[in-house]
Amino acid sequence: MNSISATMYRSKYARAAHPVLTVDSIPLGSWIKGVIYDGAGVDTTEGLVPAQGWLTDEDHSRYAWQILEPATEDCSTIVPLLVCADDLDLSCTVAVVEQVICRDTVIWERFGRAVNTVAGVITAVAWNEMNPRASFHRGQFEEALSEFLRLTEHEWV
Repeated sequence: MNSISATMYRSKYARAAHPVLTVDSIPLGSWIKGVIYDGAGVDTTEGLVPAQGWLTDEDHSRYAWQILEPATEDCSTIVPLLVCADDLDLSCTVAVVEQVICRDTVIWERFGRAVNTVAGVITAVAWNEMNPRASFHRGQFEEALSEFLRLTEHEWV
């Protein structure tokens, strides 16, 4: 099992520290490095920021938080995790994960790049063949999300 937590971290293009999820104590943007590529095969993960808390469209932001929360078991959900710091929407580079809930485990099955959205819903993903996989104890995952939300709402200036 991997570990997941939330902390404050200053990503490459951010002016100040902001809330991020970490996997095995590594900020998600760094952990995912070398996994998300654009159509030309270029790694586009450098400088991405969390979708949760950064999306400027309120409906898209609400969706990003809601879809990250573990809900339906034995089904996969496509969750936007990181977005381009320039646009802060779902139209630029969006790193996504296929998230599966299996009893007391949250599994990040595979990572990809959103290639199409309709009304803020990701409808097509280019999956990377060289994918890391992560699995977390559900309780720890829920604690990390709670802390991530707290940091976003109360600590992030």
